[in-house]
Amino acid sequence: MSNKASRVLIVDDMPINRIILASLLASNGVNSDQVETGQECLEFCQRKKYDLILLDHRMPELDGVDTLVHLKKIFEEQGEATPVICHTTEDARNNINLYKAAGFADVLIKPIDPKQMSEILMTYLPEGHSTGSSDASEEEAQIVDELDKLPLWLKSVPKIDLVSGIKHCETAEDYLDTLFVFASSIETKSAEIESFFKKQNLTMYTLRVHSLKSIARLVGATQLADDAAAMETAGKTDDYQKIYQKTPSLLADYRSIGRLLAPILEEEDKPIPIPRPTDAMAAKKSPEKRQITRRKILFIEGTQGSIINKGIYKHLEDADFSIIGIADEPDEIMHHRLDADLLLYYPEGDDLEHIRVVSSLLYEICRDNGKTLCLIGDAQDIETAQSSMGSAFAAHTYPRPVNLNAFVKDMIYFSDRQAEYRRKKNIVVVDDDPDYLSIIQHWLADRYNVYCFKNGDDVLAALLAMRPDLVLLDYEMPDMDGFDLMKRIKDDHRTYKIPIIFLTGKNDRDQVIRILEHKPDGYLLKSSQKDTLLDAIHRFFSESILKKTSEEL
Repeated sequence: MSNKASRVLIVDDMPINRIILASLLASNGVNSDQVETGQECLEFCQRKKYDLILLDHRMPELDGVDTLVHLKKIFEEQGEATPVICHTTEDARNNINLYKAAGFADVLIKPIDPKQMSEILMTYLPEGHSTGSSDASEEEAQIVDELDKLPLWLKSVPKIDLVSGIKHCETAEDYLDTLFVFASSIETKSAEIESFFKKQNLTMYTLRVHSLKSIARLVGATQLADDAAAMETAGKTDDYQKIYQKTPSLLADYRSIGRLLAPILEEEDKPIPIPRPTDAMAAKKSPEKRQITRRKILFIEGTQGSIINKGIYKHLEDADFSIIGIADEPDEIMHHRLDADLLLYYPEGDDLEHIRVVSSLLYEICRDNGKTLCLIGDAQDIETAQSSMGSAFAAHTYPRPVNLNAFVKDMIYFSDRQAEYRRKKNIVVVDDDPDYLSIIQHWLADRYNVYCFKNGDDVLAALLAMRPDLVLLDYEMPDMDGFDLMKRIKDDHRTYKIPIIFLTGKNDRDQVIRILEHKPDGYLLKSSQKDTLLDAIHRFFSESILKKTSEEL
């Protein structure tokens, strides 16, 4: 049986939807390509076979149905059908049978439920295809390795799913850190829930059990998380009877888990407590000294040493570029792919298939590593290179004759863009739960500068003094909830350009639709695994640099 990695094509004219779908696929270990029009979808499918296509219905020019009609003809010519899933908005739920009658294999309702996505993949990906570059047994082996690193006493603790916890936190070290935060706050948080319960403060009670639900899922306390979710629903629907009946047992279970986890707070080699975020973290840092480094460019040449290429070398060297020249051979490219963030390809020669193979490899490198690729050379050779997969990752083309002065100015621009992309980004996280702030700060700190806030008023004041690259915003907060805070950020001419990704405790369609009305830059589940969260943020910044480049050129 084959164990070929699956690949899915995402077709959607909204960047935010492509980011969300790609992140959900990545969390299932599935690779994806993304295009924004029906015409691009047809071009991609003529050149490459996919295992599944996620096709938006509402698109300009060719909508989903028209695109599907053309796809059917392509599949007929290829002699192989590919399942096409329509993804559309909630108001189309009553028309699911019509979509299926039109030829779609199935329908995904936006916002996409991760469980529904997993079911779609299980149903429609071909048998024998793996959901990722590594098979399931390798992933299981990695989990077993991390489980072996956990203390022996923890493996006998009931009510905690260690496998789930390791999956969410990725490593045993991160899991123990997260578990330490969870255990050390049980006494305080259970007392808060009990106090709001007795005072009949339904708003704060609901917010506190909402926070409990999120962090309980992260550590693998699945039943506790489900019980807290039930109480959250009861709070939102004013089901007082259920709250009075179930809250005492919820608190008893919560505190019993605290007693079971007591050893993690007492061990001599216990995890180092994750620093508690404070408002002081938002103090503006003194500017770092910029290191002046020579710009680098990886020049992939179809024919090395030609007179034309020597002219390109001279102009780039005069602009203080350090040029790494290599032949357009896949082995050479893979060996040098990390040497520069700016790639220049001069396709040349009679072997058109070789040009396509090299171009596809370069596109893959740019997509996976956030690099910038430009094409220069004869118009016909550039056209051949662009006929391969992933041509959207070519930032610009320079058919001969080339204005070398303008070309060098563009290379300087692309180099500066890459330097901006590689800069350590500043991320603001807003959440009223200090435990979740501690965990997410710990997860992000290796890659980003992280500033944490517990309420809307404090972050609004801070945003006037700093300009973060991204705000991760909790939806459920007291006083000023995430929607109202986002509205105030977007309505202020001083802060409206700051991108916002929502963090939500559940994939509630009504809630997410309300969030999307104000056009955030994305949303993520708070129960997302560490690698899923990091991958989504990485994809966001990669998409942002490509979008900004295309807008400015």
